[in-house]
Amino acid sequence: MEEELMEEMESFLDAADVAPAKQAGVHTSTPQLLRSPSAMQRPVITYEDDAGDAKYTAEEVDVLRRSSVVNGRLFQPWIASDAYEVFSPHEQYIDPDGFLSMSPKQMDKLDKWVRPTGYGTGHPVMIATISPYVIVQDVVTDCSFVASLCITAAFEQRFQKKLITKIIYPQDASGNPVVNSGGRYNVKLWANGVPRKVVVDDCLPLGYNGTLLCSCTTTSNELWVSIIEKAYLKVNGGYDFPGSNSGIDLFALTGWIPESLSFVDASGPTSDVIWQRLMSAYNFGDCLITIATGDMPPDSARRVGLVPSHAYAVLNVLETSCGVRLLRVKNPWNRKRWKGPYSLDDTQHWTPALQDEVGFDLDAARHAKDDGLFWIDFDSVQEHFNALFLNWNPELFQYRYTVHKHWPVEMGPANDTYNLAPHQVVSIWILLSRHVTAVETPDAVQQFLTLHVYQQAARVYYPNFAFARGTYSNNPHCLTCLDVDLLPDGATSFVLVASQYEKLTSLDYTISVFSTDEPFEFTAAPAPPLHKHTLRDQWTGTTAGGCPKYGSFLHNPQYQVVVTDTLTDVVITLEAPVQYPINLRLVRDGQRVGAVSKKSLHAQSGEYRPGFCYIEVKDLSPGEYTLVPSTFEPHCIGAFVLTIAASSPQFHVYTLPPEGHGLVETLAVGKWNMAAGTAVGCSNFGRYLLNPQYFVQLSAVTRLFLRLRPTRSPVPSINLALYMCGPNGQLDPSANPTTAIGTSGNGCYTNSASGARTPLLTLSPGTYVAIPSTFEPIQADFDLVVYSDNPVTISRVR
Repeated sequence: MEEELMEEMESFLDAADVAPAKQAGVHTSTPQLLRSPSAMQRPVITYEDDAGDAKYTAEEVDVLRRSSVVNGRLFQPWIASDAYEVFSPHEQYIDPDGFLSMSPKQMDKLDKWVRPTGYGTGHPVMIATISPYVIVQDVVTDCSFVASLCITAAFEQRFQKKLITKIIYPQDASGNPVVNSGGRYNVKLWANGVPRKVVVDDCLPLGYNGTLLCSCTTTSNELWVSIIEKAYLKVNGGYDFPGSNSGIDLFALTGWIPESLSFVDASGPTSDVIWQRLMSAYNFGDCLITIATGDMPPDSARRVGLVPSHAYAVLNVLETSCGVRLLRVKNPWNRKRWKGPYSLDDTQHWTPALQDEVGFDLDAARHAKDDGLFWIDFDSVQEHFNALFLNWNPELFQYRYTVHKHWPVEMGPANDTYNLAPHQVVSIWILLSRHVTAVETPDAVQQFLTLHVYQQAARVYYPNFAFARGTYSNNPHCLTCLDVDLLPDGATSFVLVASQYEKLTSLDYTISVFSTDEPFEFTAAPAPPLHKHTLRDQWTGTTAGGCPKYGSFLHNPQYQVVVTDTLTDVVITLEAPVQYPINLRLVRDGQRVGAVSKKSLHAQSGEYRPGFCYIEVKDLSPGEYTLVPSTFEPHCIGAFVLTIAASSPQFHVYTLPPEGHGLVETLAVGKWNMAAGTAVGCSNFGRYLLNPQYFVQLSAVTRLFLRLRPTRSPVPSINLALYMCGPNGQLDPSANPTTAIGTSGNGCYTNSASGARTPLLTLSPGTYVAIPSTFEPIQADFDLVVYSDNPVTISRVR
């Protein structure tokens, strides 16, 4: 079955135009949302919303092909010719996908599936009237969907402009949906990045009591509500729909841009800002508004007349001359009204003057049947409702740019990155939509996604300092609205980072950018350099050395990076357990280092950060470098992944052996002693040669280096120098670290916690003198270690 679906989908998409690559989108910015209706003219709409008429890259074709199979059923992208499909009235169409599934509760009430002629009275009609007041929800748990139908019907009734009814086919010459006696209907729904064709028959579930077990209208032979609901629930798995929110539902029905606001989020917009947006959008007809309650104790819900976790349609928004902010709200159940302020029981607020201004007859409403309609003040909405859903008319935006992408679970860190470069002062909206191909129940694995925005032009690696930070949500739609004050030259760039809270599975997604006035460019952010070398290593009990303030820093895993090409761009990333603050240092050396001076440090990742850090170097010169990954504290045992990516393949990475690996270690223990006159400091004090001295005797040509390790903390500034001596062991009276044949730090003193080390030297047989010294005269113990490829003898001279 799955193979047949994919073959059908491939034949459809393979016929579509495939662009060689999607170029930068040049489009523009968002609407002025706080304005009077007369202050704005309608823009010219220049984008095409029919997916089959667009051009796609090969990657996008793969994405749309994959996300066309939802819950095991195929839903092809809508193409313009679908609107002109010829429907046979002579053959009774039976959906090959079969009846939609129902919950056990629904099945207990189900008598049979019937066509429109099998229930109700009169000849079936597609639309008798478009009104929010006639729509009724039944046993299906889709209150948000029915609320969405109510608000779209209210829009059509108010503005006399087709919105919800234009998605049903067949249609007559005037674009009005009509009954097809053959029982087949095409419904155009927005799903997984594009409008899609959903084919249904007109078989509907009928209960034992003779009423439909689905949403309908109060006119028994009217079809449009039941047909649209059936198509939507076919995409979402069946009549046993687990529920949604009206922002998601309205986007599927209309393609209008979904925004959600929480009344319980203190960090969100202020009450006045939200109200002004509602007033402006409602008066101009730019927005479909719904609200939803959260969990409520049953007694509290009964007391105020609300349904817990329930969606309501907002049919009117007004502010009276005395400043009262009111909303006209409909319960999709067609019953159960609000009981709080401005309800039918509130005679105190409903003065005759207010009733006249609002156009509301309190007495008539109190004697009428409960139809679920009520007025409620905005303060009560904020107190008793959890969420506000706004779906914005895309016709506010003159242009848009859309890209469809695949995100493999095994690829990269938990984000994809895009550059956005507006050219003038603009507002921009970015909609990130996750493709959903299976019913998402509360018990299923949830994917939490968001979009972060950074004001920079380069790829983002660290999450701090975001221009706009998103909130992770399992809502498939994430909207980010930017109000951008550009630089004087207009050269402002933003990086959009699509981020998962936790990468669990591969996913497909769509990003749409909406704008109105001035051009912008939208491109994928430059990828890291192409040529990569990945090392998987670990800090162990002997190599978890910590940061440079610890003498064990030199025991950290270290790597030699050899660049043989000219001016190579390099990005180095380090990933480790998130509980460990980590750091990377790139040093001009190529050999194992125990200390990092400002002079030798070429680049570093900055402060120690939990779990991830990186270095980015442009135009790295050819040479040998040492790379040191470290945790902040020593003894942090764990694995890490080190990735070196370069713009040129002409680089090599080698693991450096531990210090002294393969060499003979010879130890001498000593002391700078005030009483013995050997704590005399550097040559500046004129007594340098009175420091402790050690003969180092070689019987053969030997490769060696020496390390000096003070045993006190804090470490004093120290130096270690090796000299050739005369036949009797004498030294030149003017000897100092700069005249030695080998000296630590090129003759400089260091207070590195790991001590001081000479370079690797190759020496002829003979006797040499090592002098450890402090910069200031100070008493301290030390260890002197010689690492050599042949045995050596160390003896104390003084």
